[in-house]
Formats: sequence, C-alpha cells, structure tokens
Amino acid sequence: MHAHSANTRRVLVVCAKAAGSQVQVIEDATRAWMFETVACSSVEEAEGLLTERDFAIIFCEDRFRDESYADLLSVVERQYKVPVVVMISDVDQDSAFREAMALGAFNVVPNPCSTKDVQWMVIRAAQQGTSSKPALSSRNAATPPSNRLPRCE
Repeated sequence: MHAHSANTRRVLVVCAKAAGSQVQVIEDATRAWMFETVACSSVEEAEGLLTERDFAIIFCEDRFRDESYADLLSVVERQYKVPVVVMISDVDQDSAFREAMALGAFNVVPNPCSTKDVQWMVIRAAQQGTSSKPALSSRNAATPPSNRLPRCE
C-alpha cells in the first residue's frame, strides 16, 4: 500500500477518456516540474495503479463510466491518503463543491480545468505534504514556478 509522498512526482488522472483533453491539460501543466502523468478511466484501474505506485495528487472527473468521484474518494480515503481534486462539470458548482468537500476531496476545480487550476492544486498539495522540503523544486514551494499561476488577492 502506497501513501502520499512529498517527493513523489506522479499525477493520476481518472476520467471518462483516459486519452482526453483534460489529461493533456494536466500533463502540460506539470511537465516543467518533471511530473509523470498517468491516466485511467475507472476506480478499479485507479486502485490498481495506487497499489503499484506513489502519486502526489489525483485529479478526478465528477462522473466517469458508471462511477463517480465519490467511489474513488472512498477508496483513496480508506487506504491511500493521496489528495484528490475533483473536476466538477455540474451547472450547480456551489452544491457540487460542498458535496465533494464533505466526502473528503482535497479541492474542486471546474471541468474543463485550466493550466492555472492544475498548477495551483499541485502546489497546494506539495505544501501540505511537507513542512521542511518543497516537492516541486529547490525553490520555496509557495513561490510559483511560472508566471501563469493565479495570484491570491
């Protein structure tokens, strides 16, 4: 059983189309940080990958195949302790946000998500995963490695 590691440079994406555009956005957003992006399209596949490898963070669509993010959150929370970001496509995003957070999501982003959304979530997960060393680079993890990241105001 693998757990979240601050030095892990691997992202898992669980979505309806494992070769879809969302996977490409996530891969592009983390490439400069030398992250490997692994994609699958079911909770069963995700659980198999989590058993075999460490992941720094998981991005998961709200619905895929005959399953939902709630199924994945249940598995991850019970065994793997990896931050899960749910990509919400619902029109009622406020309600979906509250539900996902109540079920244990690390955070929620819109689906489709942007490069900024992905980078910000990876930085936040790295900050929570370590208190002494940043996972992204030798720089302070709070310092965005790209000027494309959102600035909190």
